[in-house]
Amino acid sequence: MIPKVVPPLTGLTVLVTRPAAQCAMLCAEIEGQGGSAIAFPAVEIEPVAVQATVAAADYDLVVFVSVNAVEHGAQQVIKSARTRIAAIGRATAAALAAAELAAAELAADIVPEAGFNSEALLAHPELQLTSGARVLIVRGEGGRELLRDTFAEHGMVVETREVYRRVRPNVDAAKVAEVEARWSDEGIDVVTATSIETLQNLQALLTEHGRQLLSGTALLVPSRRIVAAAVSAGLRGEAIVAAGADDASMIGALAQWRMRARAG
Repeated sequence: MIPKVVPPLTGLTVLVTRPAAQCAMLCAEIEGQGGSAIAFPAVEIEPVAVQATVAAADYDLVVFVSVNAVEHGAQQVIKSARTRIAAIGRATAAALAAAELAAAELAADIVPEAGFNSEALLAHPELQLTSGARVLIVRGEGGRELLRDTFAEHGMVVETREVYRRVRPNVDAAKVAEVEARWSDEGIDVVTATSIETLQNLQALLTEHGRQLLSGTALLVPSRRIVAAAVSAGLRGEAIVAAGADDASMIGALAQWRMRARAG
């Protein structure tokens, strides 16, 4: 008899805290792999006031730092064949490729093979830090300054365009109570946190009881920076570190963690 194939996330319950649209996609992926997903967006993305378009031809390099930067900023950049386009990671590069207005001239030329942060992009061998080169960074409000500072240190002329902001959502108290009751009664195995701000918002949205539940629950994160922030916040659950913030990386890390847990 051929053994029945058990989906890799069978029996696993995951609290997904991404912004609503991305949350829905990751929840569907988790459930498609046999898991149970609870949607609880802990961050919202708001576009900033529409700015005048810019010509990419005015820059030697245009950097998109996130999927949200593409969603809210790609339409503000007039494509140019002479300008190199960099994406912070695979998910951002995929968003550029899929953007309605994206053509070959706006598709990413420089994408880290591993990682999805500023450090990974700066380590890319094809990223030329040439003095005098003009760079445009498309990002959200309050982003990290590592890219800007590093480019400036190499004598590059750097401009930023902030096209969205992250805000804490208004979550009905009844929804919080429902999630915390599920957590207490049936258990939640893993909580996702794809940014430090998302983790901070989640802690603020939960009650004291919810924060106690969170403190011992495993966290699925895409970087060690978020792990460090979690430890500093007093969270002691196991850290599951994915290779990136894209759905495939997150699901893959969950599946490997689940496999190790079963084997143990």
